[in-house]
Amino acid sequence: MSRRPIDAQINPGGAGDDEEIPGTDPERFKEAMARWASGVTVVAVRDPDDDRIYATTVSSLGSLSARPPRIVFSLGPGAQVLPFLKQDRTFVVNILAADQESLASRFTDSFPVGPSPFPDQGSPTIAGAHAVLVCTVDRVVPVDNCRLVVGLVEATRVADDSSPLLYYARDYRELLD
Repeated sequence: MSRRPIDAQINPGGAGDDEEIPGTDPERFKEAMARWASGVTVVAVRDPDDDRIYATTVSSLGSLSARPPRIVFSLGPGAQVLPFLKQDRTFVVNILAADQESLASRFTDSFPVGPSPFPDQGSPTIAGAHAVLVCTVDRVVPVDNCRLVVGLVEATRVADDSSPLLYYARDYRELLD
């Protein structure tokens, strides 16, 4: 299959039909973004002062560059993990497998309850994750009411036989063949 460029077209009159596109209505924006399927991750960092692990579920992960390998994700300013994502600190992006929905749900809570899926020492990786990115914080950028965390990827691990957990239309989904 050969690649071809996208033929971008801008229609100043709207989307090509008679439907109005209100660009500033927050509820319509949220509804539109709920139609974006994404992977589900648990971002985790071990606090070097007390060895505790702080983690949160993130679905806003994106690749920023391949050389050097960098990722980016957003967090709200009140995210429990945010104060521990300091310059040059190591953190882990655990890209969850389809059978790890309960972990995704657990780490959406500010105070997750349940047994820790993380090892007692070392990087806070989750066994059975679809993929793992071990990163260092490159920078944290404040943007309006969120923070963009840029990470430099130092190591990766990819599972051979798992399927990813997806988030679409405000629900967890599984990729089917």
